[in-house]
Amino acid sequence: DGIIFLTQYARRAVMQVTRPLAGMLTVIPHGLNRRFLRALRPPRSILDCSDADPFQLLYVSIVEPYKHQWHLVEAVAQLRAMTGWPLALDLVGACYPPALRRLERTLQRCDSARDWVTYHGSVAHADLPDIYGKADLGVFASSCENMPNILLETMAAGLPVACSRRGPMREILRDAGCYFDPVAPAEIAGVLRYMIDAPERRADLAQASFQAAQDYTWDACVAGSLDFLFRRVVGLEGRH
Repeated sequence: DGIIFLTQYARRAVMQVTRPLAGMLTVIPHGLNRRFLRALRPPRSILDCSDADPFQLLYVSIVEPYKHQWHLVEAVAQLRAMTGWPLALDLVGACYPPALRRLERTLQRCDSARDWVTYHGSVAHADLPDIYGKADLGVFASSCENMPNILLETMAAGLPVACSRRGPMREILRDAGCYFDPVAPAEIAGVLRYMIDAPERRADLAQASFQAAQDYTWDACVAGSLDFLFRRVVGLEGRH
């Protein structure tokens, strides 16, 4: 009788398989937990960073084959080698064991001493806002999503976002991020360099993504869902 999709991307992807669907169709995205909203902070210049106080990159996501943490590690390793910048990468999230083994092999090759990459594993959801609050730049490198709540959290935390161009990410982040191919480490490194090298650019992107994140509220999700169900139920009752 009716179908709710989370994003326009999901609607298109599903209907490529199902072809035309009967009933009412709508798109109602999930909302954002308001505790992730943080006041915007002035961006740090890479020139003010050091090995003792490095520029912090953050990628929060479960370690899965489609999340590409290993490509991000390779990209940051390339960028550190090219620029000499003091960059640190925090990876946060539970894991799928085969994917974690691939990540560990990449870490052994790129940072065997774990001087600049830290894999924190699973972290309580309530602790995530503080983790976002310590980062200088957020990264989202997934190639397969329906409704990327982690991307919303990163945006709400007031971080500039370097983001995969796959899936619905552009629909969510819009023009408020810089995009890359998540399976191309050299391209990821180039995007990160472009962002890190320009604090003013990062400030503008952080402001834009922070504003965009605030469109995703649970109040709007609830209101849209109830309206859809009410209209669908009323429509059914009207035929009996």
